[in-house]
Amino acid sequence: MARHAAFLRAINTPPRYVKMARLREVFEGLGFEGVDTVIASGNLVFTAERPDPVAIRAALGDALGFDVPVFLRTAAEVEAAVSPPFDESDGPVEVSFLESPPAPDAVERLLERFDGGDDRLVVTGGHVWWQRLGPDSTYAERDVADVLGTRTTRRSLATVRKVLAAL
Repeated sequence: MARHAAFLRAINTPPRYVKMARLREVFEGLGFEGVDTVIASGNLVFTAERPDPVAIRAALGDALGFDVPVFLRTAAEVEAAVSPPFDESDGPVEVSFLESPPAPDAVERLLERFDGGDDRLVVTGGHVWWQRLGPDSTYAERDVADVLGTRTTRRSLATVRKVLAAL
């Protein structure tokens, strides 16, 4: 059994308000142990052998009445996400978790569109680090998902560090 993190998309954003106790109930109902939430924005940590994101998504949809994309990460993957490849003192850093690795040409298009000016981006197989360098940022999460061709969910680096500490 290993510790995992689940980052749920669009939880506690209008109109999808969900009590964290309800999310814990759904995860516990799937047989996961040590379930806990981190900040009331759809971040959970839990212990399981091999969690299935499709089964989790289905259980959440049944329990909540709407579709909830699920982004699972191991403790090692969360740890890798909290170490951006650039200086954090230059501006706030956020991490977008990707549902699937993007194609190289999609990454190239994303970097051409957003990297530079008031935005700094680094893309790995499982996530995108974004740093706002100034007030004229054009970065938008929905555009990232469209360009990369995969679902995403974004968290501040501070939130991801809190999730890592809870693992």
